Amino acid sequence: MRIIKTALVLAIFLMMLNADAATVQTKSPLGNKDVEKSETAVCDLLADALRSELGTDIAFIAASEVKEKDTPFPAGSISTSDIASLLSYPDDPLAQVALTGKSVKQALERGVSIYPQPNLGFLQVSGLEFTYDHSKNAGERATSVTVGGVPLIESKTYTVAMTNSMANGALGYWKVWTNSDVAGRYSDKHLSDALENYFTINKTIDYSTLDRIKMTK
Repeated sequence: MRIIKTALVLAIFLMMLNADAATVQTKSPLGNKDVEKSETAVCDLLADALRSELGTDIAFIAASEVKEKDTPFPAGSISTSDIASLLSYPDDPLAQVALTGKSVKQALERGVSIYPQPNLGFLQVSGLEFTYDHSKNAGERATSVTVGGVPLIESKTYTVAMTNSMANGALGYWKVWTNSDVAGRYSDKHLSDALENYFTINKTIDYSTLDRIKMTK
């Protein structure tokens, strides 16, 4: 029943979006292949929209929240409904979590802990860049993390935008943060709203360079 209900919600949601969808020009194709183990253009876009919507330092989107797409959206005109069609849970509201730099790093470690195996908890990011070495033991793989171009400070508190499900600790992230870390929940805001507003502000986008998540070779 839950699957049927989710499918119905998604269908209604997409019909509403198509009626009045914002459109932008993308200078590069937008792919979402191997979303469970590598950075993707679609998730970079969504994470940027999420961070912009809540005005946070960082944004996290788990791989499970965006459906994989083998064939990229081509460069040119693209609408919010195109991207929203890939959202796994379009009715999941947004939340803001306050995390120390130490916890941010722990979250990134969890995301790459089983690489090269696919991981539903692999984190797509905005506002930060990190490098990891998968030859190291899990929990010790992140070798470099910067936030806004500045090295991560473990004792500093950062604001992190994510979905309500993630704020509740989905995919095992309850081991990294708890309900006491949640600084705000926004029942009236969803990823689709963030995307719509982001497209209103940015009429041209370019995600030809994917360099937020780097792996040591």
